[in-house]
Amino acid sequence: MVVVAPVLIVILLFVVGLGRMAHADQQVQAGAADAARAASLERNTGASDAAARQAARDSLGQAGISCTNLDVSVNLGGYEPGGQLSVTVRCTADLSSVALAGFPGSRVFTATSTVPIETWRAE
Repeated sequence: MVVVAPVLIVILLFVVGLGRMAHADQQVQAGAADAARAASLERNTGASDAAARQAARDSLGQAGISCTNLDVSVNLGGYEPGGQLSVTVRCTADLSSVALAGFPGSRVFTATSTVPIETWRAE
């Protein structure tokens, strides 16, 4: 039992680490989708950019993902009725709590979401 217990603990930490990484990846994808949707609802590019950044921060904050470095990039190249816009979210998540299982101290998660802009929107 003395020999097996440390191995089981390391395996358990490894599974927990994989779960944390999967959760962080999923939440960054959800944050990108929320940011893109928020940007598409605004009426001008300046407001769209600000809304996307705020929505990504709020989404990740509510999910409990602490990003040491959060970068939100909004591509407004097709910002017109019937066009589309995309938002890319890059989050450096802290994984130091599962470093004993061989995971790095942090990892960068990236997600991009593209949404259409309504064709018949009122300006």
